[in-house]
Amino acid sequence: MNSGERKQWFAPGSAVGDDRQEVTSGAITEPQPLRLGRQRQPADKAGRLPEEAAGTRAAAAPKERGVSRPAPAIKESGNVAEEAETEATAGPSSKRGSLLLAGLLVITVLFSLILLPPIEAALQLPPSTAQSRPSANQASSAGQAATPSASRGSQVTASPTALPAGMSLLAADTFQRPDQRSWGRATDGHPWQGDARLGTIFAVSHHQGQLSNGQGAYNAILGPTFSDGEVFFTGAINRFQQANLGAVLRWMDTNNWYKAYIDGGQLVLLKSSGGMQTRLASVPFTAQANRFYSLRFRIQGDMLQARAWLAGTPEPSQWQVSARDDTFQSGFGGLRLVLAAGSVITISAFQALALTGSSPVASPTERPVA
Repeated sequence: MNSGERKQWFAPGSAVGDDRQEVTSGAITEPQPLRLGRQRQPADKAGRLPEEAAGTRAAAAPKERGVSRPAPAIKESGNVAEEAETEATAGPSSKRGSLLLAGLLVITVLFSLILLPPIEAALQLPPSTAQSRPSANQASSAGQAATPSASRGSQVTASPTALPAGMSLLAADTFQRPDQRSWGRATDGHPWQGDARLGTIFAVSHHQGQLSNGQGAYNAILGPTFSDGEVFFTGAINRFQQANLGAVLRWMDTNNWYKAYIDGGQLVLLKSSGGMQTRLASVPFTAQANRFYSLRFRIQGDMLQARAWLAGTPEPSQWQVSARDDTFQSGFGGLRLVLAAGSVITISAFQALALTGSSPVASPTERPVA
């Protein structure tokens, strides 16, 4: 060993960080490579190194032993990738589903707004023409053609202020008064006579005169007696079987009168003398139930004339049926209506007019009507 050199030896168990260098007087000693002995660490009871037990060198241990095992870290990274791919795929699909649902809701709302008004309009039904109320300003006056302003089946009532030339108003009723039993007093102040005083059959309802709950012929007389003139009325019936709508002139009592009426199939002129009825003339005339019709009946001298038409349509310019008879010279004007079981008659207007030169003979107060 060279005397000028000094070598430092370390014990095998010394720490690496404790290596020291000493300086001699002549030269610096060259560091010698350390030869550390392999330190063996105690294994655990299962024969594994401490790193294996702690889980920090799990992948290296099988390699050192020459055994190939799947690495748990790689498997976990694969699961993470699959989950990320699943989330990436499900995200856009969920968004597309939400957008599609919102679009369908918007389309549904738009269609409901567009289609709802027509559907509501289609479900709404027009009111029955038989239930419509009369209007006094729509009537055709006596001797004048009716103005076709109303629709088919609507009511046209008489107007007591519009009179034809050569005619004077004797009595009129538009039934514009509160509901009541019997017909009471007409709008012109005259009291209804005859059966119209019966509250069990006659009534005023919704500004119309009505007959119901009866069977047979009923008389409703209004105004004074006169010789030459006419009556006009507008009315409807719910069924024509064994029932009819008619007006009377020169009415003396329940057994003596002239009558013009419609029964659903014809327009008839009829005479009753002492209870014996005689058909003077008739023409075909089709009338429907629950439709309002107007009828004008005139007597001048021994000439009887009548015409009928659907209310709201023009009044015919010619008389449709006529006959001659001189049995009665004067009497009252009014209505004679025939009811059957279950039938209901509605009258919306009535007028009695006298021809010029024919003056009233007596008022109902001077001659009570049976």
